[in-house]
Amino acid sequence: MMRTMWAKGINQGQSPFERSLYPRAVADKIARSMTKSSRKLSNYQWLMAAVVGVALISGCDPSATSSDAPSSFSSGDSTSEAGAIQWRPVFQGVSMCAVAVDTPRPMRIHAARVDLQAPGVKLLVTPSNGDEPEDCGARTTSEFLLEFGCQVAINGSAFKLPHAKHQGDPLDVLGLSLSQGDLYSPPNKFDALLIDEAGKAWVDESPIQPKNAFNGLSGFYVLLTDGQNRGTDKSIHPRSAVGVSKDGGRLILMVIDGRQKGYSEGATTAETAAWIHRLGAWNALNLDGGGSSTLVVQAADGAAEVVNKPSGITERRVANHLGVFANQPVSH
Repeated sequence: MMRTMWAKGINQGQSPFERSLYPRAVADKIARSMTKSSRKLSNYQWLMAAVVGVALISGCDPSATSSDAPSSFSSGDSTSEAGAIQWRPVFQGVSMCAVAVDTPRPMRIHAARVDLQAPGVKLLVTPSNGDEPEDCGARTTSEFLLEFGCQVAINGSAFKLPHAKHQGDPLDVLGLSLSQGDLYSPPNKFDALLIDEAGKAWVDESPIQPKNAFNGLSGFYVLLTDGQNRGTDKSIHPRSAVGVSKDGGRLILMVIDGRQKGYSEGATTAETAAWIHRLGAWNALNLDGGGSSTLVVQAADGAAEVVNKPSGITERRVANHLGVFANQPVSH
């Protein structure tokens, strides 16, 4: 089941415990910042929006922040406006965060941080469609997560137009797509994320050498190389990105919503690089963005929760995705 709901406020439809976490001041501040068109949010989005509100009003609990995230990136970027980043565990080895800033324009950032060595954590790129035309059968990110049983998923590579109208329509990946050892779309001029069978991940620049990789997918071009900002595209769009920490032990999946005036208007690639660096990445790749940008998490009831607010009316069906398998959180 893919979940979307009309939510009237943070303090409605939640348990007393949940309501106690998010004071009315937080709900009112967020509600004032949203237009009518931005109020179609999932349960998960309201919870994370409340975290954003707490961060905007009073700052976050430093004990819940990333211990290895860079404290700053470069002069003039807006990442410092967010203060401490609060990561909330959702699965074993997987935490998520949400951030809202108003400089240099309204932006909403959502991310998942994955411990690649945590028990049960595995990664998957969308498999090929076999003998069918093109490379993959089209799926939304929610459809991908539900079909393969992932716990977290993000959209992947650019693909050849036109857009798919139906699930399963054939789509051609632009660049590398490697799923469980099957290199069904070869590298091109674009850079790529590669993952070996042991779970080690790295960002590789074109010409790609996929030797030793088990899963992998192209994006467009690198955003970060050894902590240095490589973003050059000044156009402002919704963005998806994936990054690897300096020690190679963590993977960051991030989306920045866009094309939604007053709520989240998008980012340049340099801003995207600054944000994923702020969230702990040392090397990073720009994925397909625009209306494709979608981050999805498995809800407690198994439904697919869209974490961000895609710029289209509905989720876009894309060619490939990156999925994360993880064990359910330990109950106490």
